[in-house]
Amino acid sequence: MVEGMEKKLNPGDVLFKEGDRGSVMYLIREGKIKITKGAGDEERTLAVLKDGDFFGEMAIIDGSPRSASAIAVTPASLLVIDEETFKTKLKENPLIEYVLGTLAKRLRTADEQIKMLTIKSEERRVVAFIITKAKESGNTVDEGIEISAFSYEVLAHITGIDENKVRNYVQKLEQANLLRQKGDSIVIKGIEVLDEYLRYIALKEKFERI
Repeated sequence: MVEGMEKKLNPGDVLFKEGDRGSVMYLIREGKIKITKGAGDEERTLAVLKDGDFFGEMAIIDGSPRSASAIAVTPASLLVIDEETFKTKLKENPLIEYVLGTLAKRLRTADEQIKMLTIKSEERRVVAFIITKAKESGNTVDEGIEISAFSYEVLAHITGIDENKVRNYVQKLEQANLLRQKGDSIVIKGIEVLDEYLRYIALKEKFERI
C-alpha cells in the first residue's frame, strides 16, 4: 500500500498547468479530473479521469515539465504521492524502474509530436517547437536561452514540415533578431519574446482570412 497526503479540489480548480514542474503524482480517490492540452481556442481535452485512476507520474519518472494541464471537473479527493515514495517503490524492482523510464521518454517524444501536428500553421508549429524545447531543456546564457543539439532534421520530423521550409522559418526568426544560430545550437532571446511572436503570427493569419 502506497501512503501519501490527501488533497481536495473544487470544480474548476487547476491542479497543475502544462509546462509546470512536478514532483508528485496523484491517485483519484473520488471525483473527476480533466486532462487538457493547449489554451483558449486551442484547448483540447485528452481524458476525463475518475475514481481509481492515477496521473502525473511521468513528471517524477523523468523530471520533465507537465505535458498537460489537470483541472477538477467535480469535487475531488486525491492521494498525493511524492517523488521519494514513488521511486523507493520502483527501486524494489530495477527492471520495472528501467522499463518505466524508457517508456516515459518514448511517450514524451510522441506527445511532443502530437502537440505539434495539432497546430495548422507550419510557421507556428516551428515556433511552438522551439518554445517547448527552450522550456524543457534550455540553458540560461548571457544572450538568452540556449538550446543545444539543435537539428533541422529532428525539427522537420516532429513538426511534419519539409526540412527546407523549416530552415526558412528559422532563418526568418534569425533575421527578426529573435534567435541566433551557434554551431549545432540556437540561442533565443527569451520565451516571452517568442510567445509574443507566436501571438502575432496567429493574429496575422486570423485577419488575413477576413
